Amino acid sequence: MSTISRISHLVGSSQYRAFADDALKDEDSAAWVMDLDPSDRDRWIQCIKWLRLADRLAENDVLEGHGSELQHFQSGWQILKVTGQVSSRNPYYGVLVSMRDCWFNNFSPGADYLAIAAWERYLNALATYHQQNLGIETLAEYEVMLENIAGQFFQVFPFFPHQYRQAAIALGVVDQFYNNLRDLHEDAQQGVCYFPAEVLKKFGIERKEILQASCLSKPGYYEMMRFWLNEYLPTLRRRTCRLLLAQDLHPSWEIMRDWSLRRYSRIERIFRQCNFNYIQFAQRYWQEVRCELAAPSLAASQAHLAELNHLYQHAKLSVFLGFSPATLRAIRMLTAACPKLLEDPQNHKPCWVEESPLKEGILAS
Repeated sequence: MSTISRISHLVGSSQYRAFADDALKDEDSAAWVMDLDPSDRDRWIQCIKWLRLADRLAENDVLEGHGSELQHFQSGWQILKVTGQVSSRNPYYGVLVSMRDCWFNNFSPGADYLAIAAWERYLNALATYHQQNLGIETLAEYEVMLENIAGQFFQVFPFFPHQYRQAAIALGVVDQFYNNLRDLHEDAQQGVCYFPAEVLKKFGIERKEILQASCLSKPGYYEMMRFWLNEYLPTLRRRTCRLLLAQDLHPSWEIMRDWSLRRYSRIERIFRQCNFNYIQFAQRYWQEVRCELAAPSLAASQAHLAELNHLYQHAKLSVFLGFSPATLRAIRMLTAACPKLLEDPQNHKPCWVEESPLKEGILAS
């Protein structure tokens, strides 16, 4: 069944050679953007287009075995950042001009330095993590990767809630975690495995077994996935608490937040239904997404809205964050009364955030 793509046509989902045609992914992640007010919608589409271009160029470089495309783009970006100008001969002239007009305030570099700095870190992360035979040694390094990629590009989104910066970055980390889970089969086909070596070793799994899917016949793989989803993932989700409870977000961020929670729930539900079989998951997940996209737009929007409202109820947040309803009510009351009260002054993390299971010794030998 073919899908009726809307946002994917506007952000270049299928342009350039890459691991896969990402049109369906972009519809699944960002179809909500098309229902925003026109001015807000245009800003989001512009930003997603930048992110999609950089990601596609990085994937293309891996497939081609060299780093020229992303480097060419980065060169043009560096010139823009330093001079506020874009060469008309640059192959990415249009994208760089839109960045100039958005961020550099009539050729005055530094007009939006926080977004600019995040974009710079995102480009560097793409160059670092998009490489053949990428290996991640520790769980701590895995978290750094998640933050350097999605934690950074979430800060590039329009109307970024700086008052919830750490929690918003944490949502980007969770988003990338779920994307990695969703793309396990696709990445394995490209020789990519994001599981840290120490996690694989703890459960007796070899990297090549993930790539070849031979891990599906080993009990250790299922033990590892239960750890991955039942013990490690909750520590990442709790860090998003302040953003999920926030009542003063820009309307577009409210919609993005709720849509994302719904998407995460679907990824995890189908992955568990497939008993962690990422080959079966890939087939079932995208089939369900296609069915939703094929529904009449008005009816689909109404159904999505109803489901989003249901998902975002107190009980659903309690499940997502792993807190009892009573604890969540207490946190909501405290953050409403004094938003800064529950933050650690050293690292600005809420005091209820737990350390990762690795640091707690769950993976200790």
